[in-house]
Amino acid sequence: MQLEGIPVQPDQIDLYLTMNFDVQCESLPKGSISFGIKGGKLELRLENGRIHHQFRELTGSLALALHQKEQQANSYPVAKADAEPEQTEDTKEQVPLVTCQVKTKGSQKNPVWVFAVDPAKPVLQGLLKRAKLATLNVIATPCSVEATFDVSLQDIYLTRVQGLWSANMSTNQLAILERGIAQLLLKRKFQPYLSRIELHFDYLET
Repeated sequence: MQLEGIPVQPDQIDLYLTMNFDVQCESLPKGSISFGIKGGKLELRLENGRIHHQFRELTGSLALALHQKEQQANSYPVAKADAEPEQTEDTKEQVPLVTCQVKTKGSQKNPVWVFAVDPAKPVLQGLLKRAKLATLNVIATPCSVEATFDVSLQDIYLTRVQGLWSANMSTNQLAILERGIAQLLLKRKFQPYLSRIELHFDYLET
């Protein structure tokens, strides 16, 4: 996660957010797992600043840009019987982007953005690059912003499990084991937070 603050007025700072969501792989003694997150919570704690609700711009449905390796893997020429070679090379299959829903809550001093993957996709995957998050009103200097991105147990999703258990387990047994792995991942990978950033503004230049 990256958070950038750009002063635009003597008492205003535009905040821009960059986040990279991807599936991670983890090797275990008897197998391996792949996992991602279905959502998370971005929380800001402000000192000498406020973000009014009308100045929170990152909200609604957002499309995440594909990573370069995914573009190469999923976008390829579509063959046409009557196409010239040059036309075939330039014709690319359209790959659907992963979208997420963003809702805001919290106070002006402690605003929160809640991310959730579109129901059609299992996990958030892709890049949110330098999206305008909000405009911060500066009350006094020094002004500081502490940003944390938190993930709950319900946000962790196993996309692949290999070699850890037999194929004849019941649905309930699988659910219990998957929940146990998710709890272990939460403790080792996502606590006390997934990402944290601090910004400090001792004075403003526009």
